[in-house]
Order: sequence, then structure tokens, then C-alpha cells
Amino acid sequence: MSFIRMNGLKMHTRKTTIVALFLSLLPAMYAVGGDKSRWNEMIGSAYTDNRSYALLQQICDEAGGRVMGSPSNEKGMSILVEELKSLGVEARKEPFTAPGWIRGAQEVSMTVPIRRQLRSIELAYVDHHETFEAPVVFAEFGFDESYASIDVAGKIVLVTQQRPPEKSPLLRLECIEIAARHGAKGILFINDRNGTMTLEGVSNFEGKPSLLPAYSITFEEGKWMERLLKDAQEVRVTMKTESRCAVLSTANIVATFPGVSKRKIVVGAHFDSWDMGQGAIDNGIGSAILFDLVRLLKSHAPKNYYTIELVWFNGEELGLWGSKDYVVAHDKDDILAMINMDMTGTPTGFNAMGFDEFIPFLKGIATQLSGFDLKDGVVNQPGLSSDHQEFMLRGIPTMSMQAHLDDDMGKYYHEMGDTFDKVSKRYLSDAAAIVGVLVGELANDRSIDSHRRNAKETAELMKKFKLDDRLKKMKEWNFKEQ
Repeated sequence: MSFIRMNGLKMHTRKTTIVALFLSLLPAMYAVGGDKSRWNEMIGSAYTDNRSYALLQQICDEAGGRVMGSPSNEKGMSILVEELKSLGVEARKEPFTAPGWIRGAQEVSMTVPIRRQLRSIELAYVDHHETFEAPVVFAEFGFDESYASIDVAGKIVLVTQQRPPEKSPLLRLECIEIAARHGAKGILFINDRNGTMTLEGVSNFEGKPSLLPAYSITFEEGKWMERLLKDAQEVRVTMKTESRCAVLSTANIVATFPGVSKRKIVVGAHFDSWDMGQGAIDNGIGSAILFDLVRLLKSHAPKNYYTIELVWFNGEELGLWGSKDYVVAHDKDDILAMINMDMTGTPTGFNAMGFDEFIPFLKGIATQLSGFDLKDGVVNQPGLSSDHQEFMLRGIPTMSMQAHLDDDMGKYYHEMGDTFDKVSKRYLSDAAAIVGVLVGELANDRSIDSHRRNAKETAELMKKFKLDDRLKKMKEWNFKEQ
């Protein structure tokens, strides 16, 4: 071996040693918890420099409700991207197409025993149909056995969404399938909440045209029709809608803080909402908190060991389309964990979502944040029907916040009253402060022994927490039976 080669080897060895030493110091250099004063700076800034509240007001008041693919959704995204740019963060759009739905004029009216337009809202993926009139029959909770004693062929079925005694309630898509199988011409769902409210939502999770025209009506008007029918009186209703199904183009918004490692933490919130209200609570608050998290990271923890990727998902309400697209597009990415913020109020604890290896870490964060009322500590119960679902079903560890919302915040879920006046600026700051510390710590903690579950392990996890049956009903179970 020549002197030059030996000298090069020595230089290479010395360089490798220096790099190894540098990497070993990274947690202490970058971790928020490595210097408690940085925690305090971040937490203090969440309150004194809050920008999420003003951003959310602008989006709610100037864009309004943000159904995927709508002009309001596009305007809201433009506002968000511009505000991120004002922080010095160049966010990118990751475009995708998905089964969409465009709301048009619709009406449900009673014609017998009196003429009266009912307060109603059709479920998404109810496709355009001509006006028709039909008699109404009551099918209780919508179970198959409810049809044994009634003739529903060519009629409109009335179904209550109150919880049946000693049985699990059906999903609305199941009620629609059962009613269609018995020959119904349409279906009306009586909302289980009083106060003249309806309940926006989807008729199925596949983005297919609904098997039947399906509408949500108020508790009060639904109970009125139920009483008439139980008294053997005739009730007739007309239905019409100009809404239509269509493949739509939209995008997720993504901001990335590169780390020393390409392994990353994804922090997400869905940007879209329903359109009767302004989508302030569902999920304007999650989107706003994510914006302030960007601000806090930019100012107080821009350099971390793991990469941090913040994603505003689109199309969650119509079927989780944005998160579904993201996990496919980023399937080869090494994702340590996904943190989801959906209707996140003032935090009361953390949820490890069934991924046990994160429990000690989350308990440590909860213990050290003793100045906050994290009374729920750490729970370990996965849920469904939000953007974390797609990550979880691909074996990627997920977690979320336990959080409190005031009564009037949750009361108007998927309704007209979901407006900015319900938003608490303090709750936004509470959440941004705690999530900021959580993400900053997780992005620098290399002690967590976590891995992406394979299909068999993921299916077992879902079965362990008894989520497999619901996933099958939703047609979201893609695992071969073991």
C-alpha cells in the first residue's frame, strides 16, 4: 500500500471519527428537552406570538367551508400557502385526483298530509336525480329485520339514527344498502341530535354514486313523520337534487424541515371541511395549530435529527383521499410516526394508538409538562375515520392528542353552526405549545425502538382493538385473512 493510500486512509478514518462524534452529540444539540429554556421559549411563543387564530379567521371568513375541489377550498389553500411564505417557509402542493362530489341545489318536501319544505341535506355521492314523489315508510333503525312487516318497494324509507337498544348502530352506508336491496326508492335519516340540525357526511367511503338518494333531516321533523306513520297516517315526500359525482383534481399542502436523517415524522391535519358552516372546528383548528407549529419549529427548532414533514391533507371528509394519496406516493419513505390533529382542542393527554413502544416516551412528555392539565395522561386506543387511519393500516405508528372541546364547539359537528365564533384562541395556543414540544422531542429521540408493521402484524393490531369488523363494514379492510 502506498503512502498516499495510507495517508488517505488515515484522513478518511479521522473524518469518519469526527462525523460519528458529531452525530453522537446531535440529540443534545438539537433536542428541545436537552435545554429546558428552549421548551419555555417555544411554549411562551405559542401564546405571545399566536398567529393561528388570525389565519383561521381569514380562512373561515374569506373562503368559508372547504369541500375538496371547490373554489372555496382552493381559495383557502392559497391563503394558507401565502401565510406560510410569510414565515419564510416554502410549502409545496402535491396534486392528486380523487372521486369527488359537487353540491348543487337540492330539496326534500312533504306533500301529504301538508305541504312543507323540510330542512335537509343530501349525503355526499348522492348523484343528480330528477324530482320524484313517493310514500314514506318507517324502518326503525334500518336493520334487515325491520323490513319483514313493511312493503318498501318504490317508497322512501325513514330511518332513525338514535342508538338501538343492545345493538350496535348501522353505518349509514349499511342502511342504504339494506334499503336498496328491499327495493326502496330513497332514504331519509333522522338526525339523533335535536335543535333543527342535520348531519353532513358521505353515503359511502368508496366515492361511488349512492345506491339511493339519501338525505339527513332534522330530529324534530323526522320525529313528526315517525309519529304520523306510527298512527297509520299517510306521509308523502318529494326529493330532488342537482348535486353530482365527478373526479376532481386537488392537492395536499406539504412543508418539510429536513433533518440529519431522512427518516421522518409526519404531522398532519385535514384542511378540507363541509360547506354548510365554515369548517372552523372541523378541522380549521387542526389546520391552524399545524400552521403555528411550523412557526414554532422555524423559530425555535429548525434543525433536528429526524426530518419533520407537516401535511395539510385534502379530501378527508369525502373519504380520506389526501392521506390515501400521500401514503401511496410516499410508500418508500421511512416514517417513524404520524401525528394526527383532527378537531384538536386544549390537550388533556396523548393517545399512543396501540403502538406500545411510544407509551414511555409520551408518558415522559406528559410528566415533564406538569404546568398543563394533562389529566388523561397516556391512553392507548386506536380509532378510525381520520387521516391517521391510512398510515395505521400500512403499519406506520400513529399517535394523537387527547383534547377537550367546549360543548358549543362539538355541538355543531358537520352543521351550519361550525363557525369561527366558536374558536378559542387559548385552546389553539395550548395545543401548539404541547405539540411543539412533542414534535421537537420526538424528532431527536433515537432511543425509541419502533418499526413499520407488516400486513400480518397490522391486521392483528386491528383485531386486538376490535376494529376489523368496522373496517370491513366501511370496505376498508384490505388484509387477507390469516
